[in-house]
Formats: sequence, structure tokens, C-alpha cells
Amino acid sequence: MAIKKSIIRRYLIWSLLASAVPVIWVGLLYDRFAESAFQTVINDKLAVQLTATSSRLSAFLDARRYQIETLANFPGINQFAATQSGAASQQVGALLQVESDLPDLFGILFFSSDEKLQQVIPGQAASGPPYWSDTKFQITGLPRMQVGETDLIGPAPPQDGEAGWLLLRHPLREPQAGGHSSGHVALHVRLASLTELMGNDTAGGTLKPILKTPAGYFNSVGLPVKPAGKLVPGPEIVPGWQPMLQVDASALAAPFDRMRRALFIAVVVGAILIVLLFYRMSISLRQRVRELLTGAQAISTGRLEYRIADSGQDEIATVSRAFDAMAANLEMHLARIVKMEKMAVLGEFATLIAHEVRNPLAAVKTSVQALARREKDPRRLQLLDDMESEIDRLARVVSQLLDFGRPRPAQVSDVAVREVFRRITLLLGPQGQARGVSLSAQGDSDLVLRADFDHVVQVLMNLVINAIQACDQGGAVVLRASRVNDMAALEVSDTGHGIPAGLLPRVTDPFYSTKTKGMGLGLSISRQLTEMNGGRLDIQSKPGSGTSVSVYFPLNENQDGQHTDH
Repeated sequence: MAIKKSIIRRYLIWSLLASAVPVIWVGLLYDRFAESAFQTVINDKLAVQLTATSSRLSAFLDARRYQIETLANFPGINQFAATQSGAASQQVGALLQVESDLPDLFGILFFSSDEKLQQVIPGQAASGPPYWSDTKFQITGLPRMQVGETDLIGPAPPQDGEAGWLLLRHPLREPQAGGHSSGHVALHVRLASLTELMGNDTAGGTLKPILKTPAGYFNSVGLPVKPAGKLVPGPEIVPGWQPMLQVDASALAAPFDRMRRALFIAVVVGAILIVLLFYRMSISLRQRVRELLTGAQAISTGRLEYRIADSGQDEIATVSRAFDAMAANLEMHLARIVKMEKMAVLGEFATLIAHEVRNPLAAVKTSVQALARREKDPRRLQLLDDMESEIDRLARVVSQLLDFGRPRPAQVSDVAVREVFRRITLLLGPQGQARGVSLSAQGDSDLVLRADFDHVVQVLMNLVINAIQACDQGGAVVLRASRVNDMAALEVSDTGHGIPAGLLPRVTDPFYSTKTKGMGLGLSISRQLTEMNGGRLDIQSKPGSGTSVSVYFPLNENQDGQHTDH
């Protein structure tokens, strides 16, 4: 059957549109607005970063300014600068040694009023002039910026293997001279200690921090550099001193360009994958739908045993299982209807035969009995006795036909399994002994059933008689009772020859028998009576190992073995 409007084809088209169109639209919007948005975001981010850097640099310089102002106003500092003698000078010297012993300082310097270097207090980072070298220490020609009373001198770039530096210098006031300056004290600061606060290169080298000073540009390790590219300025820390970021815009935008290319590649690859996926789904779906169509056609032609047997877990598999369940139910209901019609026909036939034969048999039996009472010849008397036995046998057959064709409705009551087993063993034990077959009862005989007592007895008698007849001399028949959920299982097992597997489905059919004698109604009547009482009959047999027949009856939910109707 050709499918003109394929669901898969429609889903493919809509999926491609739903996946590709939004991505293409986003790509177009990206090209239109990405650059301005990128610049806005970058500028905002850089402004925040530069503000934070400026705050760190300002805090560093403020700390050094506070330190030098404190030293310049310390009592005895002027005397120390002039003589370095006396107890007070020793105290000041100890203080200066402590103050200079910082990793950010090369040392503390004292200058005269004419800017000549007078004294040096080396710190832990001291190296080269003016500490351990004869080279003259010069500050002339260096940029100067006054912040309050403090002079910011420098920076001096690194040269001849010596690190760069800057001076924070504060005047020394002489009280006797009316507060005029008698010289200066200065902190000899490592330039790298200041530039390191800008941080390292970020974003893979696309953002490089640079410090702009009156003496030029310096990177984060205090080395002079020549800026290249776009410079984004930050807030000044002091006039002429300003942190900046050197931005490589092309390198910074490269990841976004790669992302855009990757996005469009993903769209193309995704579209190809969607086409391949739906093509594969189309093949699979068509095959599975074809199986459903084949099953529907098979059912429509009466092949109710046809099954699709899809083991998947998706919607098609669910439909397939529902289809199989429908076919199984149809097969079961049809078999039940056929069986009911068959049983009805057989019942009508059996009832008709029974009524047509029963009354004549009764008249014949009466005549035979009358003749036997007057007969004197032993040979003829024996013949009449044999005739009466055959008439009784035919009467029993007629009774079986009536029982099968018009069974009595079940009269449900409490039935004690113990009483049923007692009666069966009492009635059929002698028959078993006569054939050399033992009959015993086992299991939970305290169970109480909800069933018709006579029906239960008749069912078990039929089963036990069949079991005894199936056993050879020395065999055994066992009655066993057990509980299975809310049902009582009454099992009749024997050690007979067993039933071939191919015959098991037919042994409960009416008029079918594996024995040379009998009408084949025993198991049919047993199944019929069991089902009338809400139970079921199961047969298990293996040739050479005997047969086990189990009948299941409902249990009394509130059973009490001491209070039963039977």
C-alpha cells in the first residue's frame, strides 16, 4: 500500500525549518548588533578593571606618602640627619631601619636642602647605587610632581642591570629656623612594586596593563615599553600617572568570529544529520507500518493466530502490542463462542439421545428382570443377567450424557477439603486396591472452599478414576491440597504412562478419549463443573512419568475449618 502523504516527510520539512530558520535569523542579528554590543561590553568591563587598578595604585602611593610624612615629622629626625649621634639618634636609626626593611623599598635617603645625598638607610631590597656602588646617585633631570608637601620624583627606568625606581620625598622642618626646610627624607621605592599591582596580561595577551608616567610607559614588571594598538585609559592616580590597557581588538574578537563560523557549520551539519536521521526513521517506520498492515490483512482474512511481536519500547511497539492483544482476545472470544456453540449443539444432541433412549431402556430392564424371575434354565438366566448389566451400563452412559448436556447449576457453600478427601479415598480406595494401585491424600486438608460440594466430589472422582485406570499394578495415586494465592489447588497425580504432548490440548474435548473404553466425557464434565464454580483445570503430563491434574477453586476468605456445610 503506497503512502501518499508521509508523516516522516512532513516532520522532516518542519524540523529543518524549525532548526535552520531561527539559527539563520540569529546569525543575521548577530552580524548586525554584535559589534556594538561587543564594544559596549568590553568598554564597560575595561572601565571596571581600570578603576580597580587605579584604586590599587593610589592605595599603594597613599600608604608610602603616609609613611614618609610620618618619618619626616618624627621627633629627632632632624638631629639624626645632621649628626647621627646621641641616644635620640640611635632610637631614630632603629626606627628607620625597621621602616626601610620592606620588600617594596630599596631604602631611605636623606638629602640636604641643595638636594645633595647625605645619608642612606639600606633596606632588604637594596642593591647598586647609592648603597653598594661608587656610582653617583643623581635625581636631576627626573620628572617631578608635587602631591601636597610630598614630591613624587621619577620614575627612573631600569638601566645597567639595575631595577627601576621612584622617590617619595618630604621636607624636614627645622623648628629653630621658623619651620623652613633643612633638607629632605625620601623613600626609595621599587618601580616594579607599583607596576605589579596592575596584574598580568589577561585574555591570552589581548589585554596588557600599562602604566603611563611622565617618564614614559611601563609594563606590569616595571620595564619601559612602546604601546602598540588601542590604548584604553583609566583614572589618573596623580597628575601624569595613569594606568592603561593595551587592547588587541582583532585577537579579542577572534573567539566570537570563530563562534559565528562554528554556529553556521553546526547549522549545516545539523541539517544533514536531521535529513539522515529522518531518512533512517522513514525506512524503519515504513517497515513497521507495513508489518501492521500485513497483520491487519491477516486478521481480516480470519488468521487470528497472526502476531506482530514488536519488542521495541516506542509508540509503534505499543500499537503492535495492542494489536497482538486485540488479536489474542478476538481469538479467545471466537474460540469461546465456537466452544459454546459446539457445547450447545452437543448438549442438545445428548439430551435428545438420552430422552429417546432412557425410557425404552427402563422398559427393557423391567422386562428382563421379569423374565429372569421366571427363568429356570441356568444358561438363559446368566444371559438375562448379562443383558441387565449392559442395560445398567447404557443407563450410566445416558446419565453422563444428561450431566454433560444439562449440568445442574452450582450451589455454592463452604466445602471442607478434609471431608472431600475422606469420601474419595473411602469410595475409590477399594477400586485401587483391586488393581494394585495405592490411593493417598496429602497436603493442607484444613482448607475450606467456596464451591458446590457435589460438583467438587464428582470432579475429583472422575480424575481419581482416570488416574487409577492409567496406572499399572504397583502404581500410586496421590491427592494433594495446597493454597495458591486466593485459590485452593487440589491435585491428582499418578505414576501411569502419561499423555503425549500432542494430545494434551484435546483430552478435555467432549467424546475424546485415549482409552479403548469409555465415551470420553469424564474430563469434559470435570472442566465444565470446575469452571461453573469459578475455578480452572490444568493438566501436566509427560509420557513415561505420569500425569498431574490440578483443579483450582476459590477459598473461603474467612475460612474456619470447624464450621462448614460439608
